Amino acid sequence: MLYDLTHTLASGMPHFPGDPQPRVEPWPGEPPWRVSELRLGSHSGTHIDAPRHYLAGGRCIGDYPPERFIRPGLVLDARGHADDQPIGAGLLDGLAIPAGSCVVLRTGWERHWGDARYFRHPYLSGELAAALVACGVELLAIDALNVDSTPGGGSAAHELLLGAEVLIVENLRGLDALDHGRRYVFAFIPLALGHVDGAPVRALAWDEGHSFV
Repeated sequence: MLYDLTHTLASGMPHFPGDPQPRVEPWPGEPPWRVSELRLGSHSGTHIDAPRHYLAGGRCIGDYPPERFIRPGLVLDARGHADDQPIGAGLLDGLAIPAGSCVVLRTGWERHWGDARYFRHPYLSGELAAALVACGVELLAIDALNVDSTPGGGSAAHELLLGAEVLIVENLRGLDALDHGRRYVFAFIPLALGHVDGAPVRALAWDEGHSFV
């Protein structure tokens, strides 16, 4: 089965405070042709962060080959945290996470998409970010606005992860359909924007060994 983990890009969708407000609107043209105007930030909707997002000399989205955005990995259940509460490194206790894999954190915060509480999501503690780096994880994804505290304006998780070239995907949806601890293949394919700090993605997952034919 193929799982779509992507929020639809639309006018008025939640966005990080201070970022461009997403807009998807009809463009006046010559009938019967139809064209839509897109106004987006590079971190609109379900998106991926490249190191350049935080580090001035960091690599850009266009510096990575397409296969870098497709990783085997697993979902970890991080539900039950309170508003703006850090997620501790204990989440990894007893787990064997192979180097080069993807870790997807399910906080359950998708249920607040579209209301003010979405901006008070749980976030990665510095200890958890450091532990993921030590495991050799290559991609970290979450169903929340930010891997750091949005109300607190933190940056520790971004600094640690992107500094180790662990790419970050934020604003996932639909993780309830995936099983905790089960291995999937994840694809977070960015728009081909070249030398920029991030890009919206189409986020997909499927069972290992799944055939598309």
